[in-house]
Amino acid sequence: MLRLAFALLLSGFALGAAASEPQMRSVSGQITVLERMALPDDTVLIVDVTSDTDTPVTGLRRLTEGAQSPFEFVLEVPADQALVLRAGLRGLDDMVWLSEPFPISPADTAMELGSLRAARVAQMGFAGLMSCGNQLVEIGFLPEALRIRLNEQTMTLQPQPAASGALYVDPDNPATTLHMKADAALLRIDGSELSECTLILPDYDITQGVWNISAIEDTPALFPSRTELVFYPDGRMTASMGCNRLIGNYRRHGGFLSFGRLASTRMACPDGMGEQEQRFSAILPKVDGYVLDPEAGRLMLTAQGQPILRARR
Repeated sequence: MLRLAFALLLSGFALGAAASEPQMRSVSGQITVLERMALPDDTVLIVDVTSDTDTPVTGLRRLTEGAQSPFEFVLEVPADQALVLRAGLRGLDDMVWLSEPFPISPADTAMELGSLRAARVAQMGFAGLMSCGNQLVEIGFLPEALRIRLNEQTMTLQPQPAASGALYVDPDNPATTLHMKADAALLRIDGSELSECTLILPDYDITQGVWNISAIEDTPALFPSRTELVFYPDGRMTASMGCNRLIGNYRRHGGFLSFGRLASTRMACPDGMGEQEQRFSAILPKVDGYVLDPEAGRLMLTAQGQPILRARR
């Protein structure tokens, strides 16, 4: 009897553990680059899946190794969540091609997305999402402008005076406007009004706070409390490894992250600081993603899925 009771207890634990594991499903497709060009061998295939609040869930990074478009991918994603998928490629000099954001509804069955067209993407800083009826629109704030990406087109809008909220107008096409009030927005494209839009705000993001760098690749940082990495919502970033001040820009789409070229002050650094600064500057062009643990206040920058920089808030 005791043996039977013990066996039932163990089976109950097993069933409880199985029940707690999230159900997964397969999502597959192909990425096709619109431009007719040969991609270099070190181009990275990128697939990112976020929640419907634009919080990273999972992703894929893979070197293309000389292969050319189209590129196939398969990902395992949670079956019970509403998700958004972005797919694309990243080449040298921060050249980026991305598909339109693709919504994925909860379901138990595998999903084949078919061919996703990836177009060259301009700098958009911290690119978030707007939901306009049944359509997703990508939106990015820059220091002096706002960009929206829709139907494989990127439009640059300039701020204009408004009686209320924030108004942005395309100077080349005044019939394209975006009027924002809090998290709601009214978007007109060539004079045609889309369904009322809602700005999708992530549960948390990398722009919240100052990050102290604890390790670069496998090397602990010297004096981490004197280091800092700051992301601004308009796509600017600043950093210091304890000596010079570095200034540049970044772009973020879902879990994808990349950096542009850096400018730096030219102070002479104490022993070790200069080498640390050089290592930091050398790894930034390799970054293609990030993992954020908001509860622990930890940030990890990755290259092809491998951690290359760790930081703490």
